[in-house]
Amino acid sequence: MSLRLKIITVFVLCIILTFSPLLFILETKVKSLNMEQLEYQTLQLIDSKSNEIGSWLNQRISEIRIIHEYASTKEFNLVSLKPYLTRLNKVLSKQYGNLNETFAIGTIDGYGWINDNITIHVYNRDYFNKLMSSDMEYVISKPIISKSDNTPIFIICYPIVNDENEKIGFINGAVNLEKISEISNGIDVYNGFSWIMNKDMDIYSISKDNLTNNYISIEGLDKIIKKSKEENLGTISLKNISNKDSTLFFSSIPYTEDWILCTLIENSYIHAQTNNIINLVVALGIILLLFAILLAIIISGTIVKPIHKLKNHMVEVSNGNLDSYYETRNNDEISILGKVFNQMLRDIKKLINQVYRVQSQKRNAELRVLQSQINPHFLYNTLDTIQWKALEYNAFDLADMINSLSIFFRISLSDGKEFITIADEIEHVHNYLKIQETRYKDKISYTIDLDELISQYLVPKMIIQPLIENSIYHGLKLKRKKGIININILSQDDYILIEVIDNGLGMNYEKLTTIRENLYQSIESEHYGLYNINERLKLTFKDKYSINIDSKFEEGTKVSLKIPKISEGFQCLE
Repeated sequence: MSLRLKIITVFVLCIILTFSPLLFILETKVKSLNMEQLEYQTLQLIDSKSNEIGSWLNQRISEIRIIHEYASTKEFNLVSLKPYLTRLNKVLSKQYGNLNETFAIGTIDGYGWINDNITIHVYNRDYFNKLMSSDMEYVISKPIISKSDNTPIFIICYPIVNDENEKIGFINGAVNLEKISEISNGIDVYNGFSWIMNKDMDIYSISKDNLTNNYISIEGLDKIIKKSKEENLGTISLKNISNKDSTLFFSSIPYTEDWILCTLIENSYIHAQTNNIINLVVALGIILLLFAILLAIIISGTIVKPIHKLKNHMVEVSNGNLDSYYETRNNDEISILGKVFNQMLRDIKKLINQVYRVQSQKRNAELRVLQSQINPHFLYNTLDTIQWKALEYNAFDLADMINSLSIFFRISLSDGKEFITIADEIEHVHNYLKIQETRYKDKISYTIDLDELISQYLVPKMIIQPLIENSIYHGLKLKRKKGIININILSQDDYILIEVIDNGLGMNYEKLTTIRENLYQSIESEHYGLYNINERLKLTFKDKYSINIDSKFEEGTKVSLKIPKISEGFQCLE
């Protein structure tokens, strides 16, 4: 085989072998990633639309709040209220889509006035009873039929509260379901269909029969309900009513108790753009390959001599001469190869220098690590010396406290280990509590209940002591009576349950809610120990753990950690 034919063959094979993995990556990895991105963007759009609907509802609720703050409303002065509501019905009827009965006002017995010709009695309505028996600011009803014009509506029911904070009546704002339908029909995403429903499978923007006959089955609706109880925002893969693969995007609507915005899109519409791009890339790749083959045939005869010259330079480099640069005089492909070859030599020399610097930095870092190990040993030896001196003077309590502190530091450092056994963690906690008992004398006592069968499982170092520290400084110190801390470490199937319970000051509902929300959103607060533990567990176990906080003011607090059982060789899930 001639050198020219060899060059053509190798050139073509190189292009094919280079381009084939690229096509494979485009078809598998890139397509998959692009699909995920498109689905993510669609989900964010649906979430944005649900927030728009929530804002629209909040505007309606704000209008009802204005009615509530009207002086005659709190006095329940119907003489001035009737013309006031009549004017509002005319002004705001377009926003509510209800020309005849936008607003109604009534007493706590359920009797209400819409206008002089229409009255209502809602005493047996679920939404009215729910509002009157709870502290909710407002209640949104299920779809009902309007008494005045027999159109489907839903009711925003708002209590009237007088200056003594007593419920004396109610305000109803009736919203025609056509307004909700207009909003959901305005969502245009990949030719998908959108509707609004609640978690009792009541449909607000389309009739249920129309939805189940043309778009999604009852079983599909049931899947949405189950998934929405677990997540406020998400996707579900299912078959539509035409048995085509589809994706259901859902998002909970703010300012409602259980409304969900749903959008059903066939996968073929979601993936159409990506498939077109891939087909275009494949076609372009084939064209480029054919052009490259033709070009190789045409110019291969003129590149034999420069290739030999370039080959000689490569041989010199392989023999260790990194200064054997190729001299380029023309601007053809071989000259470009020569320039690339020269750049490669420069990059190799640069990388060699970088490797040398990295190795030097590594040796310096190892030296610093060895030097840093001197300080802990010095600390331990000094504490041991102080302990012996205390024993010489019969200061036994002081010696015990120094011994506890020494063990506390040893376990805290643990030779740089990230995970220690539960037994070591409990010993660490025990020594911390002994120090605190000495410090606070008879003000603190504690118990530790450990299931010995799990004592050799591993846990992230120092996840219990910060909880106890929180109990002391945020709970027990603030009460005058004796504080009690109970620590329980139990086995629960494939998990370890850690409980820290105290009888301290506790927290009110608002503060407890704030702490829970801060942990959920990873917001640092004054309870830094809880924040630190939560972030460490999140990095270690991702979503395979839980932190629960229960507290009652002036009764105490209970913090529960639930983490997977792990042993030697465990790798973080992050």
